[in-house]
Amino acid sequence: MKKKILSFLQIIISIFFIYYTFSKIDLTTLIKILSNLNIFPLIFVPIVYFLSQIISAERLKYIFSQNNLQISFSSNLKLYLIGMFYNFFLPGAVGGDAYKGYLINRDFKWGLKKTFKLLLLDRAIGFGVLICLLVLLDQNLFIKINLLIKFLIFISFFIIGYFLVKKIFKNEKTYFISFGYSIIIQLFQFLSIFIILYSLGIDGNLIAVLYVFILSSMFSVFSFGGIGIREYIFLISASSININPEIATSIGLIFTICCAVSSIPGLYYLIRKPKLI
Repeated sequence: MKKKILSFLQIIISIFFIYYTFSKIDLTTLIKILSNLNIFPLIFVPIVYFLSQIISAERLKYIFSQNNLQISFSSNLKLYLIGMFYNFFLPGAVGGDAYKGYLINRDFKWGLKKTFKLLLLDRAIGFGVLICLLVLLDQNLFIKINLLIKFLIFISFFIIGYFLVKKIFKNEKTYFISFGYSIIIQLFQFLSIFIILYSLGIDGNLIAVLYVFILSSMFSVFSFGGIGIREYIFLISASSININPEIATSIGLIFTICCAVSSIPGLYYLIRKPKLI
């Protein structure tokens, strides 16, 4: 029942923010922007995003291996692809992780509690890296601080993250490598945003756009596949990053579409329900 309520709320949130966002922009202008896109570079966005998810799968595999839980690359990739499709197309904030936990327990008998704890650790480290990058990329939009202070805050959050992982998950030995994986994941996703900006003909305010992108990634969990909230955050940030509202919205919209394309391969394995062993 709780899962159904959560799923329903996510759908409502997505519908609300889609309606609100598109009611605040000129749809004719948005359509014109999208029709004038440089299409060819956009072909690479789903590919780059997909590569970031392969690295995400490797991060999870590393966390498993450091806890004496062995899974092959192919089985882990199938598991991750299923989770990607589930998270994007089927409502429920932890739906993909819950289903991955079920499949792992079905085939490996690792125990649901231990499996879910490691899946949560994987998510937590990724989220922690977003917070750290948010500090580094801040262009004094909210707080006026210099680069040295930003760096010190970054290091402080990094250290705090280590002790939280040690205290809550008892898994500090995985922290540093997993943190590194997460940085690489974000670099690939930044590259996908750069390609989108290039397709739109935007060559300025790159750091500010990345900052907004991180914010949208952090809040996207509250909606269905990030739909609606991602576009809304880009819209309300348009004036801060000196970008036309319709162009700002199109950045979030294009990224959402590319995420959807990258998630489709998971449907094949979701239907086949392959054994992981």
